[in-house]
Formats: sequence, structure tokens, C-alpha cells
Amino acid sequence: MSPWGYALWGAFGGLSIEGIEFYGVIRRTGRWPWNIKGEPRPLPLLVSVAIRVGVGFGLALAAAQTGQVSGPLGAIAVGVAAPLLIEQMAKQVPIDEQTSIEPRGKDAI
Repeated sequence: MSPWGYALWGAFGGLSIEGIEFYGVIRRTGRWPWNIKGEPRPLPLLVSVAIRVGVGFGLALAAAQTGQVSGPLGAIAVGVAAPLLIEQMAKQVPIDEQTSIEPRGKDAI
């Protein structure tokens, strides 16, 4: 399979999680999510889904390019786990004091 095939499977993984969450809200409340107080309106909801699908697509593509997945199921798993993978990768980035966003000045401790 081409790397783009893996990427599409990864996007499907991200979309499947969004679909399960959407289903859960409808099942629990009997209403569309955007009709529930405190939940996002349709456009922000759509944007968040597009981001999730895009991240799953990109991570599955990267995993395929580096030989980290060997089939569609692995690519789907990457898409499903995309937010967790990104979170774990971000924890590996060292933060030094010069890149800190803490205020510097006479009031800084």
C-alpha cells in the first residue's frame, strides 16, 4: 500500500473517534450537540473534527514513511491515538528558561 493509503486510513481512524463521540452525545441527550448549552456550534465543531482528521492523516503518513505501520489496522490505530501521540511527543521536548513565556522584569521572582 502507498503511504497515501496509510494516511487515508489514519484519517478514517480520527474520523471514527469523532463519530463515536458524536453518537454518544446524541444517544445520551437525544439532541444535536450544538443544541446543548456549553457545547460548540456547528462550525467550530466541524473545524475541530477537521483538525482531528488532519492530525490522524499526517501522523499515519509519517508512520508509513518511516515504516512504523505495516497495514491498514495500524494506520487506523495511529489516527485513533493521534492526540495522545502528539501529547506524548510534546512531553519529550525540553523547555529551557530562555524559551519560557514567563514575564521577566522587576516583578519576576
